[in-house]
Amino acid sequence: MRLYLVRHAESYGNINGKIISTTDFELTEKGLLQSQRVGQKICAQLKGAQISAYCSPLARARQTLLEILRWTGTDPSAVTESPFLKEMDLGLLEGMTWDERRQNYPDIDLDEKLSSLRAPEGESYQDVKNRCQKFIDEFLENGDQTKDVIIVSHGITLRILTNLLLNRPDEDINFLNWMENTAFTELSREKGHQAYQVIRLSDHSHLGELKTAGYETWGLFARRDYLEMAGNHQ
Repeated sequence: MRLYLVRHAESYGNINGKIISTTDFELTEKGLLQSQRVGQKICAQLKGAQISAYCSPLARARQTLLEILRWTGTDPSAVTESPFLKEMDLGLLEGMTWDERRQNYPDIDLDEKLSSLRAPEGESYQDVKNRCQKFIDEFLENGDQTKDVIIVSHGITLRILTNLLLNRPDEDINFLNWMENTAFTELSREKGHQAYQVIRLSDHSHLGELKTAGYETWGLFARRDYLEMAGNHQ
């Protein structure tokens, strides 16, 4: 079984320089093009395989998945929306600029201290980890193991879901970089095995001219390589 974890494409919430989690935004025109681009890439990987498709119920995730499925030939009625895949509720941080967050909540670090994060009047890391585990138990472990899986969700939730699927310590998530819009992580699991193997991590090579300006500045913060760290836990 192959598992594709895809961050949603660019939405109108991504272009105003503010922190957005649960507020619902649709995709921009650029976001629609990004979705088509990643759909082509994943379609080439799947080559007609049967697919199970899941997404957050927020519009930006749902639209991204529907564009991907157009390329894979999967019936869009097969999509399952799950609240377990919604973005972490960032509470009072919602709508702040990143500078305002640093000024008002200097101790909150969404990058390197995610494993200990509790958003003011929002969710904690453990809250999101718990619902990611519920998603795994309900849809992945009890789902059709003969089908490949596409999941479209959000930046923080996908970092937590990835770390959980790979059975890594909570602290390791603090070295897992942000995903670019429509970046995808591909995991595989052999029949009868429990462990997932990483095929690619946060691949955004399909974007080309559609990449987000400045991603290398805000997205790549990790001081240690996440995949290399895995060997330290064997």
